Amino acid sequence: MLKTGLSAMLSRFVAAAPLTALPADAIDASKRAFIDTVGVMLAGRLEPAVAIMKSYLPEGNEAYALFGERRLSARDAALLNGVAGHVLDFDDVALHGHPSVVLVPAILAEAQRLNASGMDALKAYVIGFEVWTELGSREPDAYHLRSWHPTAVLGTMAATGAVAALNRLSEHETRQALSIAASLASGVIANFGSHMKAIQVGRAAANGIEAVRLAQAGVGGAADALESPHGLLHGISPRNHVDTETPARLVEARWRLPELGLSVKRYPVCYASHRAIDGVIDLVSGARLSAAEVKSVTVGLGAAPARTLKYSRPLTSLEAKFSLHHNVAAALLDRQVGFAQLTDEYVRRPDVIRLYEKTSMQVLKDESPEQPGMATEDWVVIETVDGRRLERGAIRYARGHARSPLSDEELDDKFLDCARHGQAREAADLLSSLRRLETMNHIGDLKL
Repeated sequence: MLKTGLSAMLSRFVAAAPLTALPADAIDASKRAFIDTVGVMLAGRLEPAVAIMKSYLPEGNEAYALFGERRLSARDAALLNGVAGHVLDFDDVALHGHPSVVLVPAILAEAQRLNASGMDALKAYVIGFEVWTELGSREPDAYHLRSWHPTAVLGTMAATGAVAALNRLSEHETRQALSIAASLASGVIANFGSHMKAIQVGRAAANGIEAVRLAQAGVGGAADALESPHGLLHGISPRNHVDTETPARLVEARWRLPELGLSVKRYPVCYASHRAIDGVIDLVSGARLSAAEVKSVTVGLGAAPARTLKYSRPLTSLEAKFSLHHNVAAALLDRQVGFAQLTDEYVRRPDVIRLYEKTSMQVLKDESPEQPGMATEDWVVIETVDGRRLERGAIRYARGHARSPLSDEELDDKFLDCARHGQAREAADLLSSLRRLETMNHIGDLKL
């Protein structure tokens, strides 16, 4: 077996990392990830895609899903909770995608099966995030410029690392699990705006558990399945600029989660439109504009967001999540983009549809070094019927971004709002338990 290379370095790291204590900032960051993700799981629990998957999956006896509603195998619990967490596109953002909605469902399901502690779960999250960071940092181009959905693909690898750490796999078993995961990883951007976007993300969480199970059963894979010229990273690289040669930056004492942070969404739509939503709301609120006074809205944004926001005339609420035109219309009409603005009925309202014609995009050529594919800064220009020109430029970070984070109180408000949307009871008690997650002896007490 190869002793060097990316697969070997990741395997050694994941096998050794569970023995390392977490610093306070890593505990706090991972706990916020659990709170936000459980909240959006609550919000999405009644959505049609979740109902479909719930009817499809057989009963099991390893882990709860949908907050005690179903008991399934750990793999299927991760799948179902992952679908619930991503179906509203309200989950956090980092590293080319949505780390927590893959990691948290996989960890919660497997931790229940193992009767692991809250601290075990938090540590597994930080390890999985590190795996995701290491792989994603090697790709200079935006995955969204091509076909692969990075959350589903990189998420499978990160979930495998997290579940391997929970199970205390040996270095050899971890290598096999990562190799297997490289063949399981999949998901395409073409499915954005459909049920499959959330399902392929839920599948990534389940894949992490599946890969570990297969490795434990003795299934083998290539020793260089990640870095090989015919391996995963070269296969998904948009322009084959991926770096598979540089030694991994994996140091347990310097976790990258506190350094990089997570961007928590303020709006339950594709993150590519969040800067523009902030800009439109700022302008119409500041000038006290009504939608009827607006002649046109022009948004400057990066190439990858422009391509991802592909529905200029959405027909459903799922498509509206990937429509800059819809999100601008909602911001103009209501000065907010929330659950109420993302129903099929709202999307089909004549006054909403009329506003779609007023929005246009201008693709910016510069690229943010922090967020591949996005412009360094977005901007919004509104022209009014009476000839005024209102500008909101230099929008670098959407509200809730890791560099402009929500306060703990704002995060709690989002959690409780999500619980109300999902008609979840006893949400305040669940939130209180999550706030004490590092002290919990048995993660199963949450009945997630």
